[in-house]
Amino acid sequence: MIDPTYMYGQLFNMGYDDVYRVSGADGDPRNFADPYNIPSTINGWQEFWKQWKTQLTDTSAMGDVAKFATVSDHYFRRSPEQRTNPNYSFDPNYKFDSDDAEVTIPGAGCPGSRVLIAAHGDLAPVSPTIVGEINNPTGSTAAADGFGAARRHITLSNLSNGGAYDDTSGVAMTMAEYQALLRWYAANGTYPSKTFKVALIDADAGRAKDGTYMREGSEYYTKNLIPKGPQGQYAMFGMMNANGASYPAYHLGTAHYWNNTTGGGVGPWHTFITDTPSAANQLYPDTAGAIAANSSAISAFDGDLKNAVTGGFAQQSAKYNGSIKQENPLRYDASGSAPGALPTPTTPETPTVPAYTPAEQAQYSAVHPAGTAPEAQMLSTEDPAASFWKSGIPGFSVGGVQDTNSVENPYPTTTSDAVKATPIIQHMGGTSLQIGNESSLVGGMSTAAAATAVGDTNVKVASVGTATAPLYVAGQPFVVDTGQNVEVGQIATVGTAGATGTGITLTAPLKYAHASGVPFRVDEGQPVGLTGDSVEHLNMWASGAPHGVDDESQPTEELIRALELPATYTALLVSDSKYAGAVAAPKGTVAYFETTPVNPTDTKTVSFDASFARNADGTTDGLTYYWDFGDGTSATGKTVSHTYTAAQWADVKLVVAKGSDDSAWGVYRQALAVNSPTGSAPATPACGTLSTAERSTLITAAKAAGVTGGSAPAKEVH
Repeated sequence: MIDPTYMYGQLFNMGYDDVYRVSGADGDPRNFADPYNIPSTINGWQEFWKQWKTQLTDTSAMGDVAKFATVSDHYFRRSPEQRTNPNYSFDPNYKFDSDDAEVTIPGAGCPGSRVLIAAHGDLAPVSPTIVGEINNPTGSTAAADGFGAARRHITLSNLSNGGAYDDTSGVAMTMAEYQALLRWYAANGTYPSKTFKVALIDADAGRAKDGTYMREGSEYYTKNLIPKGPQGQYAMFGMMNANGASYPAYHLGTAHYWNNTTGGGVGPWHTFITDTPSAANQLYPDTAGAIAANSSAISAFDGDLKNAVTGGFAQQSAKYNGSIKQENPLRYDASGSAPGALPTPTTPETPTVPAYTPAEQAQYSAVHPAGTAPEAQMLSTEDPAASFWKSGIPGFSVGGVQDTNSVENPYPTTTSDAVKATPIIQHMGGTSLQIGNESSLVGGMSTAAAATAVGDTNVKVASVGTATAPLYVAGQPFVVDTGQNVEVGQIATVGTAGATGTGITLTAPLKYAHASGVPFRVDEGQPVGLTGDSVEHLNMWASGAPHGVDDESQPTEELIRALELPATYTALLVSDSKYAGAVAAPKGTVAYFETTPVNPTDTKTVSFDASFARNADGTTDGLTYYWDFGDGTSATGKTVSHTYTAAQWADVKLVVAKGSDDSAWGVYRQALAVNSPTGSAPATPACGTLSTAERSTLITAAKAAGVTGGSAPAKEVH
């Protein structure tokens, strides 16, 4: 069971204490005492990462199974700032490394297979280009490239807020899911069968030149932290995105939302549950064949995910009597508050309505493959899970509303269809909820004046604005079209308007054909309405109130339900026997190791780390270690380094010993691709297990090297 008090406590504390969180700009991540680690009220990146690591290894919060948890840091340097401005030059390079941090609990049944839940913790930075926009000598107040643009870039960053929705909510959910699973194992005297990982993904909030999120931390993880051999592959992953403005919460806690203030009947927020496509589609063409190669497992996962969602709905329905309160006491179809403001006073003041029904699950929490999603107007390729989907790994992302579209539309009914059809990226995904109409929109609103074909580099537009108030400027990102045909890019030059005008020239050819009349706009959010991705605003969108009844540290009921439901079905899915599963708690040592680099593609020297290994009680006291490097050499010690003489697939084996009873000694193997070898990986078991004969031979060699279950010095044996 998810502990909602713990989950909201982490969301509240991290969302308040650790603001902005710009990766690569808060000192050396290896040194918390670095003088460039600035206060968490200015940039709380270091403090946020520290809190996450501390909590996930804290037995008082997580229980004794957390003794088996090991923290790993994977450092990388993020790309320079991509956005530029002709009126201001600056150094675009980040000065410090980013960190994909993860916590690992090695499996006791099938440690070579991994299960991952993850979320990203960094937040959107302000681009230095705002200096050039504010100091624009030709259009100081222009929405496209003057003060209006600077205002947009400031308010759509996470400056001075803790990213409560995007993405502290997702991080808090992973912590609560992990806690629930560890408590479940402890209560049942069991332990994960597969290796269970929780990751805090970094550098996922940076923007590319075309305006999309680059998701560098997710890309780094899939390209650098997944071994190439049969061991270390992922049975599943779950990516927790921005949650809270999602089912079963109602828009502002009422059915009388802005787009139907008179009649009411507006349903709850949607939750977007997106999983790996089992076949190629327009957004996921699968040119590398990774999806096709794992199609069977992906299809099976889709069924398991849907079953878990159904199970989560049933569990929450039983807990909350199949209902939820619409908490907002205000009625937008009358003056004042309910019930007195209504023509005929009614009770209760905040109506209780049915929830968690099969019909509402199908309507508001359907599972759909990436690239076919109803929220595709916010490109699913921007999802932090996209790099995992492209790799053919079975998995899903879950999150609430991110942009305006036909599925989740906040506009009044008086707003034109043209505006409603235009995707407002960052509807809530950054820091704003767009609640205005045409007069409040800033910059880049126009349509294509002629059809375009695949490969075109010029788009004719109905309007380009005026010299003093341009709609578009060179260098800006654009988004064209809607639905499955939406695509983004960058503007090279801006010409004249009309079907026969010189139009807008693009920096790269179009991927899709687009009809005349489709939206063509600047790919930036519109900072109109409530700005600031704070805990109060997240509560407000879920319930109509900034916090619970007692004080600001208490959540609204609708917000906590919107977080608890997806956390519940995620934990149910992870516990399934196909994924993390459960086996009897260890009776002997648990053997497991990882390497640096994970894939030594251009080196023969590899570091081996067995600090993940544990005694049956979760400690490391008295453990000794023996390594067979798979090339005729061996070594002892917890962490060792070895240089191979040639490129090869090495079947590396580890013994972890404690005590004289060698039947309780743990063993593990992993195939390692050293220096980009030719040929296929050895056909060793994906679980990393050894046959009885292999185990006997390995333990005999370990004893010959002096490993007896007592202390042994680290040494390399040839």
